[in-house]
Amino acid sequence: MLRSKKDQSVVVRKDIETLDPASLDKLIYAFYKLQKADPGMPPSINEDSFYVIAGYHGQPFRGAGYGNKEWWGGYCHHGNVLFPTWHRAYLCRLEQALQGVSGFSDVALPYWNEYKTEKLPDIFTTESYTFQDSIISEDSFEDKDDIIVNDGKITLKHNPLFSYKLQQGFFDNLARLVEGKDESTKRVDYSKYKEYETVRCPYSGLVGPSDRDKTEQHNEREKSDNPIGKLNRNISDWLAKESNTHVPGMSALYLEAAEKAPNYTVFSNTTSAAKWNDDNYGRQEKWNPLFAVSLEKPHNGVHLAVGGYSMPDRDTSRPTFEGSNGDMGENDTASFDPIFYFHHCFVDYIFWLWQQKHGAETELAVFEGYPGTSPIDAQGPTAFMGADSQLNMETPLVPFMIPGKNGGREYLKSKDIVNIKESEFCHYDYEPAEKRPTLRLAAADSSAMPIVRLSGISRARRPGSFVVGLYADDGTGHGKKLIGVEPVFSRWQVASCANCSNTLDVTTHIVLTPDQRIPNKPLLSGIRTEERIQSARELKMSVNIWENQLTGSRTQRYSYISTEPTESNGERLDANIEVLGGMRTV
Repeated sequence: MLRSKKDQSVVVRKDIETLDPASLDKLIYAFYKLQKADPGMPPSINEDSFYVIAGYHGQPFRGAGYGNKEWWGGYCHHGNVLFPTWHRAYLCRLEQALQGVSGFSDVALPYWNEYKTEKLPDIFTTESYTFQDSIISEDSFEDKDDIIVNDGKITLKHNPLFSYKLQQGFFDNLARLVEGKDESTKRVDYSKYKEYETVRCPYSGLVGPSDRDKTEQHNEREKSDNPIGKLNRNISDWLAKESNTHVPGMSALYLEAAEKAPNYTVFSNTTSAAKWNDDNYGRQEKWNPLFAVSLEKPHNGVHLAVGGYSMPDRDTSRPTFEGSNGDMGENDTASFDPIFYFHHCFVDYIFWLWQQKHGAETELAVFEGYPGTSPIDAQGPTAFMGADSQLNMETPLVPFMIPGKNGGREYLKSKDIVNIKESEFCHYDYEPAEKRPTLRLAAADSSAMPIVRLSGISRARRPGSFVVGLYADDGTGHGKKLIGVEPVFSRWQVASCANCSNTLDVTTHIVLTPDQRIPNKPLLSGIRTEERIQSARELKMSVNIWENQLTGSRTQRYSYISTEPTESNGERLDANIEVLGGMRTV
């Protein structure tokens, strides 16, 4: 249960790389204590244990989703208007637990500053940790086997921000048999065993009965092949891609969402943003500056970066990290990787920036009935939620409880945590992040660029997360050029969700850049504004998808989709690419 912090001082969340030694020591010790805490067993679970808190997000499933394919067995919200607020509550719950188990009431959850594009902070890639301040003593550790003491310095053998070993395993109750092209069958099972240790790019975390041997062989090979270097390379590719291909990296997209998303509904999630862009650009060929990037899109990209999905580039046939299936790359177990919380702390920081920029520090408005306000619009209804529920600021944020009337308990609601400086239960502030990326601001009609709408890519047909890359051949003989990327952060068993299978097509919008070449014509910037839409329609465009395969090695592979959709029984199976009206951009 979330405790009232009304009478406590506001903790300040900072960039983890700027923490002073004492603050970092307290944080590491708090995570150590939380990960050591016994999760217990029902009905006596320990809500102040890392295993239990991590399990709120996805696995181990509960409610109808435990074994019923029509529900999502986790509590988390994605693809709807509760995405920012549910995760805000989640971080507050973790932060309070860190304070409670450590005895340090001033522990604040720092953020991983994703404006910095070079690599992960070293604290996440170092396997041990040496305490720097005398505030943590040898007596602070009940299990002396966890530490090494040398010349008065205490070193934790296992840095709790590097990984987490599951204290309890869980079974995949939606595991199923699938048939391969050779008519063989394979059991697709995403169970995790006790003592499983979370992994990141380039390692694999597929340890079900059919995958465990291959995974162990793959991970053993990767140990001697600069795994941290590969992880940092992928992080940098995703965060800072703009310098290489003019496709904005996730770092720039965060700022674009914070500065330019016009209202909370479209800022909050990809489903609502796609509908907004359809409404503003699909109904009439009119130039306007209302293009929206949601907070959820760059969030998705960073999940996939840590999990090992490659950022597409000019080489359409790679993946860079074949065989990588890190926990952060899929929704079921992402929250068991400690870095999840530092990533989401930055996401929440961007959320707060948007609130300040748009005068929404005390109230958030949701468009009633708009796509993204129903739990079946993306992932399926969460545990204990009806499929026909309407989501708004009054919707209970299950499982987060607060003190209720007459000594009882009730669920926290989004309206309770809008103002982080004044909220009784989420009471904190942020130190501004340094090194903001450059934002391309709107300009006049003379620099308006067309928008490409990509739709019809089915999440239901693809296990887990995947990456969509949109390419254009400008007719110069230099091959395809990457013009857009859509990271899709998803579940392993998404095809099992009967309630959401009809709403799982990916729709995204990509603004063409001024330097885009058109066959037998100059750059887009050199074409008259009123002629750009028709000129852009002369581009030969195609889609590549990097996905995990249900059968075989289940490594990243790409599939090619042409501009022409495939029809089967009246249902579109593949992508549809359209050029719409445009926005004003530099």
